[in-house]
Amino acid sequence: MLIFFIWLMSCVWSDTPAQNNLAGEAHRIVIDGKEYFLHVVKAGEGFYSIARQYNVTQQEILGANPNIGEGLKKDQVIRIPVIEGRNDNPEVIERTGNFILHTVEKGQTAWYISRKYDVEVEDIYRYNRGAEEQLIVGSIIRVPVKDETHQDAGTSVEENFIYHEVKPGNTLYSIARSFNVTVDEILNNNPALRSGNLLPGTSVRIPRESSSLASVSGTETTSGVIQGETFLYHEIKPGQTLYSISRQYQVDLSVLQDANPDVNTDDLKPGYMLRIPRQQTGIAGVEHQEGRDQDLFEMHRVRRKETLFSISRQYNVDMETIRKVNPNVDFSNLKKGSELKIPMDQWFVQNLSGISEKEEEIETLPDSLRIERIIPTEDLCENKEGIGHARPARVALLLPFALDETEEANVLMKIENGDTIRTARKYPVIARRSRIFAEFYEGVLVALDDLKNQNVNVDLSVYDIAQNNGNVQLLLSSHPELKEVDMIIGPARSENLELVSEFAIEHEIKLVYPLSNVNPVLDRNPYVFQVNTPDTLLFEKMSSEIVRQSESYNLLAIIPEGNDPYASAFLDKLRQKVFFNEFSLNKDINYREYQMVGKEDMTNLEALLDPLKKNYVVVPSNSEAAISKIVPTLAGIAEKGKVKISLFGMTEWLRAQSIEPEDMFTLNTQIFTFFAFDYQSEKTEKFLEKYRDWYHTEPHAVSSYFQSSSSSSGYSRYGAWGYDVAYYFISSLTRRGKNFEFCQEPMLNLQPVQFNFSFKRISNWGGFYNDGIFLLKFQPGFNVERVPVISFQPAVNMEETNTFESF
Repeated sequence: MLIFFIWLMSCVWSDTPAQNNLAGEAHRIVIDGKEYFLHVVKAGEGFYSIARQYNVTQQEILGANPNIGEGLKKDQVIRIPVIEGRNDNPEVIERTGNFILHTVEKGQTAWYISRKYDVEVEDIYRYNRGAEEQLIVGSIIRVPVKDETHQDAGTSVEENFIYHEVKPGNTLYSIARSFNVTVDEILNNNPALRSGNLLPGTSVRIPRESSSLASVSGTETTSGVIQGETFLYHEIKPGQTLYSISRQYQVDLSVLQDANPDVNTDDLKPGYMLRIPRQQTGIAGVEHQEGRDQDLFEMHRVRRKETLFSISRQYNVDMETIRKVNPNVDFSNLKKGSELKIPMDQWFVQNLSGISEKEEEIETLPDSLRIERIIPTEDLCENKEGIGHARPARVALLLPFALDETEEANVLMKIENGDTIRTARKYPVIARRSRIFAEFYEGVLVALDDLKNQNVNVDLSVYDIAQNNGNVQLLLSSHPELKEVDMIIGPARSENLELVSEFAIEHEIKLVYPLSNVNPVLDRNPYVFQVNTPDTLLFEKMSSEIVRQSESYNLLAIIPEGNDPYASAFLDKLRQKVFFNEFSLNKDINYREYQMVGKEDMTNLEALLDPLKKNYVVVPSNSEAAISKIVPTLAGIAEKGKVKISLFGMTEWLRAQSIEPEDMFTLNTQIFTFFAFDYQSEKTEKFLEKYRDWYHTEPHAVSSYFQSSSSSSGYSRYGAWGYDVAYYFISSLTRRGKNFEFCQEPMLNLQPVQFNFSFKRISNWGGFYNDGIFLLKFQPGFNVERVPVISFQPAVNMEETNTFESF
């Protein structure tokens, strides 16, 4: 038995950022000669925030609590090591509270740590002498606090919500219990979870105040008592004796003495604390029938290194239930050979008081047993209403067509004898402002014709929202039929999006945001789908593809001259991927960087490129000025020295008119792009034939290669765009019903013409963005191949992955 010696430190902590949660009294305890604080975990607290409060590292907290691997829970009592010179008194904490303490792990560099905490590398060097030369594994370094609002990686808090990072083994039931809310409240605030999938690494938004559960804490410090899982900790009051305390808690005097062997029973000092064993009263409302245990439980003998968490996963029974049916087991010190009762289904059926109907029984089972039954997944992908068949699919198209401007552009005015004469143009034109949206609408009409040939019935309503927000507000309020549509496609611009988004949320309407890549509502509207994704959301996927291809070869990143925010952001993600593959996956990545300086660039680059080995080169810039300098230099090196180069280009390169197409083939270039036609595809050929026949113009995937894409170009840039959006989303709606976002895209077997649609949720409570992207490969023989970029799962779970793939 561990020997405890406990006393109360009676001091008030100053209200500084490092000790906001330590105001009041802090309790200390000595275990095996080591001194600790006792800390009661509050809702929303995680390892990071607690470590900051006490000026210790997260690893030191884990080391003091070896059985805490299953994660922190509200009201859990944990130990915090008291370390002289760091947290042994409030003044020390206040003096050193401007730093985060980080324990260096194997493979970590100063650059990696600076990215983790969003500080400059120079700050790491400044406050940690010798860090520039070497970081020693296991050493503790000081990281200056940049943002006091920084929250724990596991749980963060804002005014109305707590954001909890899902850990392996979490269920909706266990999370709801931990934060004292209902499962329904979690589902209402995290629509993505209605599919039944709760993925480790994602965040769950939890309301700070439950509408149906009282926020009652079971282990709050009350009247000098702290409630732990195994013991109550009682503060001795003046005049109390060991006997009176034993009577107060109805514990045998001998049991109390055994729990506190170092306490002098004749000299109890006020302010000291006693350890009170919890009563072993079993589970309320459960009759233990020994003769029937074999029908209710199966027995498990604990093996070496097993934990409560691993056992709960093995039997798919949540940890709280196992604790309850094994009241005599000390789970804080689970020993090899211990026997545990594991409840079977019959136990749950018998111990749900007042329930007799089978369906009601299922509803009250712990989540670990019924997660798939909350909302059956198979039902989510059924078009029960017969949308598009039994009744039309109701779709509204909201775009700024500016019809009045096109009407005015088709009127010619001349003055004869002082009179103004208006005549119509012989050959009608479309106003420049209207052209994009007219082309998009043309593509929508082609898609509707294809759907009609598949016996899909669509009721399309088209609205011109070319004016200001007041026009949009009036449109939404004066057209009651809009409340009944299944889907809205539009608007085109971000200034109109918030109004339409609020309308879609209120009426639970799918909102397809088709054109702009500026989306202020993506992280808060679970019904929105962003088609045109900003590059930054795809940097991780692009970097993964570059690192995957260049493994075992040379990888060189060429940084443009001057300030290039796009290049800086991309390089941050690329470096993370290189680091992860080298140190976590043990892959050989020979990665280097070179900053263009203007002089001697060709000589310097030649020295970095291996003539005997394949060289992958990435130029992370969309600046045409930068590209026009770097690409010819690389082409000259390849032709002069016969160096094998494979060049990666960014998403806007195809619109750069200063690029020589021949250089793309010389450098075996691969350009990331959202838009590209596959001219070998039968579907593409059919679309092109119909579009040419209907509109007598040539459609392109936004722009043809290395040509102008302005509105004055003599081809349709957005016809294919409108076709893909309308065909894909209306097909999804009419094949899978209103919950199509929960269905896997391959089930639909949809093939867009210019896009590679693959939608991911930005968060469990936010909307979807298009994660699909192509590599356009310029190959020998002047062949160009369009290849979809595939997401590859790493061998281990990456912490930065926080999106939830739905379809």
